[in-house]
Amino acid sequence: MKPTTREDSDRARPLRIPSHVLADIVAHAVAEAPRECCGLLVGAGDSIDESVRTPNIEPGLTRFLVDPAAQVALLKRLRGTRREILGAYHSHPQSEPVPSPSDIAENFSNDFLCIIVSLLEPQRPITRAFRIRSGQAEELEIVRMVASG
Repeated sequence: MKPTTREDSDRARPLRIPSHVLADIVAHAVAEAPRECCGLLVGAGDSIDESVRTPNIEPGLTRFLVDPAAQVALLKRLRGTRREILGAYHSHPQSEPVPSPSDIAENFSNDFLCIIVSLLEPQRPITRAFRIRSGQAEELEIVRMVASG
């Protein structure tokens, strides 16, 4: 029997995200269109509990680059907590919510999550999550968590 690795165990686990966090990611995408928006995803394990909007310092309409200063500031804010930057999100205002060749080529970590919002149909944004490993995008199930109370 093959031993279970972290990669194997991550494949089956859905990504848990509160509805209000997903709503903020979509609102950011809408606000930045026709440019791609971008931001960072904060949480622990397989749960994202915060999205942090960051400036897109890429000058064009069809690419994104998170401002390194915003990433460093967030890392400092998270020091001493059990939370960390789990990944990044961005939008595809004019295309499907799947990683582009540049999204795949520029991925720097097998553990970094990628959430993409498509505004191809502006009245019906579509949000999908991926983990990119060894040049392959693996879709992750998103479980929308609804606040109780």
